[in-house]
Amino acid sequence: MPNFHCGHELPKSRVGANLSHIPQDSGKRCPDCQTKTATGILALLKSLQKSYESKSSLDPNVIQRLITYAFDRFVSQRKTTGFKQNFDEFLRTCGEVSLRLLGQKQLSDFILTAKGRWGSEIAKQALRSIGTAALKANGVYRPIEPADAEILTTLNRMITLCRERAASIEVFEQLEIILNSATILKSLQDEVIFALSHLEEGFTKWDSIGGK
Repeated sequence: MPNFHCGHELPKSRVGANLSHIPQDSGKRCPDCQTKTATGILALLKSLQKSYESKSSLDPNVIQRLITYAFDRFVSQRKTTGFKQNFDEFLRTCGEVSLRLLGQKQLSDFILTAKGRWGSEIAKQALRSIGTAALKANGVYRPIEPADAEILTTLNRMITLCRERAASIEVFEQLEIILNSATILKSLQDEVIFALSHLEEGFTKWDSIGGK
């Protein structure tokens, strides 16, 4: 177990063993002291992402419990000064970190735990933050420019639809649809941009050889 400068110790239990994997901040404080403020919890989430994003050997179920710990710490204080004002940023950050660090099973378990502890409305907000994060991570949250190009009309319409649906997710199965749609839209976007660049290259060449 790590030694903390705040003088606190982790419980000698599975919970304590899990929390021992939380990255220490510059003050080498225990997890509870790190998460006494909204900014502390946001910093912890970002630290988790930095520490474990590179597919570490840490059990993904443990990572899910660490994110759940940070989630519980914030949500339990969400109506107090400092937390209330940062709730939207917290949801956004939590969605991004959860998307990057958790597999589909862990995401499902995370949402089930959130729903069981905090109710369906909080769980829905978490679902929507993950769905939005998926679209942004794949670069398909906003229409492709030029947005009024006829060749992009259908693709941009689907991007807009996915963004709207991500903001109204009710259950995990709908999140799965958004996650899959984000991947498909990313692939289509890459193919369209690649094709258009080659078309443009061809006509640039056409102009350069004209009149020969």
